[in-house]
Amino acid sequence: MAEWQAQAHGWSLRETVIALGPQRGHVGTPSGLADKFARFVRHGAIDGFNVTPYLIPDGLDDIVDLLVPELQERGIYRTEYTGTTLRENLGLREPLTHRSAPDRQQAG
Repeated sequence: MAEWQAQAHGWSLRETVIALGPQRGHVGTPSGLADKFARFVRHGAIDGFNVTPYLIPDGLDDIVDLLVPELQERGIYRTEYTGTTLRENLGLREPLTHRSAPDRQQAG
């Protein structure tokens, strides 16, 4: 679709990125992005984030060191895990069966 739009408008690669970039993600300062995400959360528009840095690997550091603390200050990103297992932290139910070690040996 982007290729079609670029051809239809006669855009260069740079012009295409500028024109279509805002549709592909969010750009701004950590504080500005955190404010924007907080508005989305308050209005029930989202319940989670998939954040991908523009540059890798440096952008990952920016997300962890700059954006995450801003989100935590606004109360929209956890500061600690409540469960002790991945299953608990993901909100998954317990397995249907629990086998003890002797049960597993007999089954195998």
